[in-house]
Amino acid sequence: MCVWIRNLLALAALAVAVIAQYDANAQTSTRRDRSGKEVTEAVCAECHATGVKGAPRIGERADWSVRLSHGIDNVVNLAIRGHGGMPARGGKAELTDNEVKNAIIYMFNPGSAAKEGAAGATTAAPVLAKPAGNVKIVSGTEIYLGVLPAEVLRSYPKESAEGSMHGGVPSGTGHYHVNVSVLDAISKAPISGAKVDIKVDEPGMSSETKTLQPMTISNAASYGNYIRLKGKTQYVFIVKVQKPDSAQPIEARFEHRVY
Repeated sequence: MCVWIRNLLALAALAVAVIAQYDANAQTSTRRDRSGKEVTEAVCAECHATGVKGAPRIGERADWSVRLSHGIDNVVNLAIRGHGGMPARGGKAELTDNEVKNAIIYMFNPGSAAKEGAAGATTAAPVLAKPAGNVKIVSGTEIYLGVLPAEVLRSYPKESAEGSMHGGVPSGTGHYHVNVSVLDAISKAPISGAKVDIKVDEPGMSSETKTLQPMTISNAASYGNYIRLKGKTQYVFIVKVQKPDSAQPIEARFEHRVY
């Protein structure tokens, strides 16, 4: 065979290979993000269906409320980076950021999943029932307050972060976990190293002040502890935050009723 014919055939083969690779890359780049249901069934259900090692269970909103009390984006970032016993992106590097978010939203509330069939469809962000997620903005600082009955946290394994934080879940009735998250209102960066106190005021009756501890869950911008509240009572919570770079503390006032 002539040299020029061999060269021509070689160029043709190279062109075919380049085109095939281009088509493969194009298919990958245009692949739609999978729905939360699809990602959950393929990746997440192995641990989240039964709550392996304290993983929040699918459809159990109480399992997710502590984590989501300071925003869906923070939970998504933790899942992307990896947290506790969960590897980054659930051990599947090919998951996109949006697919991770879709899965978390689906697991929080499977009933809110977007209908199948729409390319690139995403679910709506979960709306938490009050009082979880109350937020105030004071002097350029976002202060989130979450309140959760201790009974919910008793369902977590004792070895889990939720079950062991602050020395463990107290026994008896009337105990609640308060979680305060502190972020920069503009950059949304977590503010760690702050001193956070909460004053629990039952108007006209009594008040108690408690120092909140840095949380081992989520990020260093979260602070929490247990308080005791009476049923069918209206309370005022005054959260005082002393940021490490500020000489003066800031305060946020929240109203909370125990039913």
